[in-house]
Amino acid sequence: MNTLIKNWAYKDYTHDIDGVAFVLNPEWKKIAVSISGGADSAMLAYILCDLIVKNNLKIQVHIISNIRMWKTRPWQKWDSLNVYYELCVRFPTIEFIRHENFIAPDIEYGNIGPIIKDEYGHMKSGDQISVRSHAEYVCFTQKINAWFAGITKNPPLDSITFKPDDRNNELTEENIHLLVDFQQGIYVCHPFRFTSKDWIIRQYKNFNLENLLSKTRSCEGDTQTFPDVFEGIDYRTYVPGQTIPTCGKCFWCQERNWALSQ
Repeated sequence: MNTLIKNWAYKDYTHDIDGVAFVLNPEWKKIAVSISGGADSAMLAYILCDLIVKNNLKIQVHIISNIRMWKTRPWQKWDSLNVYYELCVRFPTIEFIRHENFIAPDIEYGNIGPIIKDEYGHMKSGDQISVRSHAEYVCFTQKINAWFAGITKNPPLDSITFKPDDRNNELTEENIHLLVDFQQGIYVCHPFRFTSKDWIIRQYKNFNLENLLSKTRSCEGDTQTFPDVFEGIDYRTYVPGQTIPTCGKCFWCQERNWALSQ
C-alpha cells in the first residue's frame, strides 16, 4: 500500500485489499453505496459487504441507484437491481435498504452538457447535480455515516477515445483527500479514485465472482448513439431480462474490454 495511505489519519481502520485502501470505521452504523449496475460499483459494494461480514460489524448498508435514460436504455434499472439482489443473496446477515432516484433524460450530460452551476460553484449537467443531490438527501435523511462511490482512474491508453477528463489524477499528498473527504457531516469515500479498471476485473477473479461480473453492464450505447446495434430496442419493446447487445465503441465498452484483456 502507498506510504501516504499507511500514514494518513484513517490508518487505524483502513483495510488493504490488493493494494487499495478501504476505510471502514467499526463505529459507523450506516453506510451508503451508489450502484449503477456496472462492474466498478458492484465490486465496491461486494468488498464493503465482505469486510462487514468478516469483521462482524453491525453496519446497515443503503444502496443508492438512479434510473437514467429510461426511454433509450430501460435495462439500466434492471442492471442495478440484479446487482442489488445478488448482494442480498450473498450477504443475508446484512440489512440492506435500497433508494431509487429518477433522472429525466432531458437533463443528462449527453443532451445538455455542463451548463448549470451547482451550489458549490462548479458547472455541471442536470444529471450530475441530481445524482449528487439525491445522494446528499439520502445520507442526511437516513443519518448515513459514510457514502461510497466507485469512480475509477482512466486506463493508460491513448487509443481509448473520449476519456472523462476528471479521472486522470495520480495519488499525491495534495490530492489524497479525494479518497476520503469529510463533507456536510459525512465521510465521502472514493477508494478507486487512483485505481484503473484492470484492478477491478482482477478482483472478480480473486474473489471467484465471474457470475456477478456477468450480471454487470458497462456499455452506454443505445438506439440514439448506435442505432445499427440497438435497432428496435427501447422502452416500448424492452422486456426485463432479455439479452441486450453492447456497442463495443463507447468509452465504457473500450475501458471494460481493455481491463478484461489485462
